[in-house]
Amino acid sequence: MKSLLVRLETAFEPEEVLQLAGDLVRIPSHCQAPGRETAVARFLAGWLGERGVEVALRPVVEDRPNVIATLRGRGGGRSLLLNGHIDTVPPSAMTIDPFSGESKDGKIWGRGSCDMKGACAAMAMARVALKRSGVEMAGDLYFTGVINEEMKSEGTEDVVLNGPKADAAIVGEPTGLELSAAHRGLEWIEVEVTGRAAHGGRPHLGINAISKMAAFIRKLETELPDRLAGRAHPLMGPPIFNFGVIRGGTQPSSVADRCVLQLDRRLTPVETVESVFGELEEMIAQCRREDPDFKATLSRIPENMATMDHLAMEFPLDHPLKAILDEAVEQVVGRKPAVTCSTGWTDAALLSNQGKTPTVVLGPGSIAHAHGAVEFCPADEIVQAAKIYALAAAGFCGLAN
Repeated sequence: MKSLLVRLETAFEPEEVLQLAGDLVRIPSHCQAPGRETAVARFLAGWLGERGVEVALRPVVEDRPNVIATLRGRGGGRSLLLNGHIDTVPPSAMTIDPFSGESKDGKIWGRGSCDMKGACAAMAMARVALKRSGVEMAGDLYFTGVINEEMKSEGTEDVVLNGPKADAAIVGEPTGLELSAAHRGLEWIEVEVTGRAAHGGRPHLGINAISKMAAFIRKLETELPDRLAGRAHPLMGPPIFNFGVIRGGTQPSSVADRCVLQLDRRLTPVETVESVFGELEEMIAQCRREDPDFKATLSRIPENMATMDHLAMEFPLDHPLKAILDEAVEQVVGRKPAVTCSTGWTDAALLSNQGKTPTVVLGPGSIAHAHGAVEFCPADEIVQAAKIYALAAAGFCGLAN
């Protein structure tokens, strides 16, 4: 692998991949930008095409396309997918120029530099570096730059449904080049409590939905943690929940006849969406037995997903890609990557669950800098990621020469 690393290092200059990362940051691709990811997808596809890469744009939603690049092997090897999302969250409350893409102080600055245009640039550069270095692989290498991961993940859903299909995959979310082998699933749930309106001067004639919701929240806070503790995962820990939004009532002088709570529920692999809803329904039934005036309903928040459940992700640590990535990171960075758990949900879950493709998360940057007022990605990690992805592809797909 050392000799291959030397060949790859001579195939591109660090400035080339850093320029690409900055150029991608300079193109807004958030949900409020005109065309959303379309401009950045076209730019990235053009960059790859100019360097002789087989690349296509495949429309997914409202003509917003995924970028699909292919390096075909000579046959007989395993295939690998490099996956990264080309959308970002909006630049709200950023205290730096969100679209500068500036390379300064050893970092690339701006919205998406960390999450995750730095990784997309590294994946594209890995594909180009393999071609330039004359490395011929037995298996196929794919790179998919996908849309809308920050919202409903239609881009990776399209990859799951329509390909390319690979034997394993790497998602480039920021991990500081550590190997994230697991993360919890994600479900957004709305609880609606209904009461009976009345004048604030005669509250005894009403049923206060806010008070009833408060009782339900207390039940969740006191009883649910003990239940969840028994479902802990070695890397993920126990399932968790968070109260994110609450709305109730119309004015101070009226008894609230409606209260809505939106909560974030994170699942471990032993749980399903059905089991999560079943548990909450059971707790609602307990509240109803304790208080006949308690009435509540549950529903899924539609913004959480397109068509596929956002389940937990778990990468098998005995998979051959694990050892290959260990060696690749050690060759490039000088140490083996730690095995970690991502705190957020990623498209790796769709690839590993619905796509039946063993998937690991590894990319440049820190999740602590994603979505923040100041977002950046270390420049050296972007360059190192390009080399790691290329080495991992050669190791997993196999060399034909």
